[in-house]
Amino acid sequence: MEVERKELFKVRFSKYYPVLCHTAAGYVADADDCEDIVQDLFVSVWNHEKDRLPEEEFASYVTAAVKNNCISFLRKKQRLDIVSMDERPMVLADRAEELEPEDRYGAMLQDMLLQMPPKCREIFEMSKLRKMKYRDIAATLGISEKTVENQMGKALKIIRACLMSRPILIILTAVSQYIAYSL
Repeated sequence: MEVERKELFKVRFSKYYPVLCHTAAGYVADADDCEDIVQDLFVSVWNHEKDRLPEEEFASYVTAAVKNNCISFLRKKQRLDIVSMDERPMVLADRAEELEPEDRYGAMLQDMLLQMPPKCREIFEMSKLRKMKYRDIAATLGISEKTVENQMGKALKIIRACLMSRPILIILTAVSQYIAYSL
């Protein structure tokens, strides 16, 4: 009986692993994280004997479970990424004089990107850094253009909040540099 279970598990793993990794990639940007999430799911499937479910129920179960596990992963990661502006050390405040102008802008951008939730950051980077159009981003991520617009709105609010906490000279310099890079 145990040999049959192992064979069934191997067959289902081979069948569903790539599909579930693709599903996870719709939520989580990093391919290694996607694979970890799916592998952890299969460990849980084995430990809780969910591999004994009939085929249709198994497919529904693992599809829902991978989505839920991705959302949980993102929530945990977001809690680690989000720290209030007052609690985190300002990269530029500590070392502004030592940095070259290009490094200063890069550090400022990195600081702002770290304030964004992962999906919001990914969409912002695709739009502004990779120069992708909203419809291309939506197609790539399998989401609607409206979702892309909403995420860009969130990103811009975060950027505005970050810039408002900086001295005016840094704000003007960053804005002019951003405009120069955008053209």
